Amino acid sequence: MKKKKNTEYNLKSIIIAILLVSLVLFYVNHLSNKSAKRRSVKQATELEQLMDYNMSLDYPNTPRDVVKLHNRYLMVFYTYSLSDEELMALNDKVRSLYCSELLAINPVENALPSLKKDIANVKEAGYAYKSYLLPEASQIVYFTKDGKDMATLDVTITVDVSKDTRGEMTIQYFLIKENESWKLYGWGGSKDPNIL
Repeated sequence: MKKKKNTEYNLKSIIIAILLVSLVLFYVNHLSNKSAKRRSVKQATELEQLMDYNMSLDYPNTPRDVVKLHNRYLMVFYTYSLSDEELMALNDKVRSLYCSELLAINPVENALPSLKKDIANVKEAGYAYKSYLLPEASQIVYFTKDGKDMATLDVTITVDVSKDTRGEMTIQYFLIKENESWKLYGWGGSKDPNIL
């Protein structure tokens, strides 16, 4: 009789252990699948996020944030294969970051052909936009010119120059405060990446 109780007790213990192990494995598998889905959604949605970006509701507050958003758009322009409709929609959003003077010298009817030509030139040169590095907020230079608040900051852009070579370009951005919002006034810098 005692042997039978021990056997029943051992059998119950084994069943409970198997159930616990199954629950733990199920939970680990569930977490793993959830994190993989989250990673793929994040990677797949940068284009969608920028297409859906609402400049009216979520316009960047600081010069650094304006430049960061501009570089997010540039990264999409130079890394995705986009349709004309997508390019036009994204470029319209980028133009929302421009000051009135920059918009005046870059009319909307020239915007898409100019952008397509620039993208083609970058691809023809064999460059691949990899990343950008923004300065700390404390490194932004604020100044007043002709009674207007302005700011400048340098961004380091990393590009693949060839299959085995990476380069960096420093782009200097100028911003102007227009209607209480920071707008891109212009940017420029090195044309060819410095090879690393």
